[in-house]
Amino acid sequence: MKSKIKNRLHIKSLIAGIILGVMLFSTTTVVLAATYQAKTATFPIYINGEEWQTDSLIAVIDGRTYLPLRALGDVLSVDVDWNEKLFRVEIDKPEEIYVITEQGGKYHRTNCPTIKLVKEYLAKDKAENLGYEPCGLCQPK
Repeated sequence: MKSKIKNRLHIKSLIAGIILGVMLFSTTTVVLAATYQAKTATFPIYINGEEWQTDSLIAVIDGRTYLPLRALGDVLSVDVDWNEKLFRVEIDKPEEIYVITEQGGKYHRTNCPTIKLVKEYLAKDKAENLGYEPCGLCQPK
């Protein structure tokens, strides 16, 4: 008789533990899902003193700003590609970024003292392919 009572208590404890575990994990999942809410950024983003405009969504999650990689890569002259085979984003950063100014015609190192207004940033090969020549003062490689 005592063994039947022990078995019933053991089964009841097991069932109570399962129910408690399910309740605990389902509550945790709901709490974690509710802590992250994305909002559309309502503030401007400036790159080198000029406001950056994009048609892509800029999100703010938990106080951090998230920008679309491809759009930002275009502005910074960094190639951003999706590798379907490996299922990943690949970013190719050139060895050095050069500056094209509003005055045009030449490409400069980013620390060149002749830079006043930046038009865009380019990799050296792109600058040369577009017909820009190296600055005589900063002498980019």
